[in-house]
Amino acid sequence: MAGTVTLAHYTIGSIRKVVATCVADAADGSFPATALPAIEGRILALATNPGATAPTDNYDITLVNQHGYDVLQGVGANRDTANTEQVPVLYTSTGTHPAVDETDTLTLTIANNAVNSAIVVIELYYSIGG
Repeated sequence: MAGTVTLAHYTIGSIRKVVATCVADAADGSFPATALPAIEGRILALATNPGATAPTDNYDITLVNQHGYDVLQGVGANRDTANTEQVPVLYTSTGTHPAVDETDTLTLTIANNAVNSAIVVIELYYSIGG
C-alpha cells in the first residue's frame, strides 16, 4: 500500500493548527511529499507524535517553500521515535517566527524512515495577523 498523508485544519482563536496524519508505504517505508493548503501568518511550533508503529529514530521533517527553503528552520530534524516532541520555530539570528504568505507553496516531507507502515502525527501551529 502506498503511503498516505491526511490533513486537517483547526482554529484556536488567532492560532491555527494543521494536523497531518502520515502513514508510510507498506513496502518501502517512504512517506509521500504533500502540499499543504494555503496558510498565512507566522509559523510558531512543530509537534510530532510517533504512532504505534513508530518511524525510524531520528527521522526528519521539512516544510519547504517554492524556493526550496525549509520554513521550519531545521527544527524538524532528528525527531524521536518513542516520544511526542514539540519545538518552537524561530529564526536563530533574530528570535522571530518565520512568516509565510498564502501564495507560498509549502510541501511537507518526511525523510530517513525505513519502517514500513510507520505512523507519525505532525501538528504545525501558526498565528494569523502578523
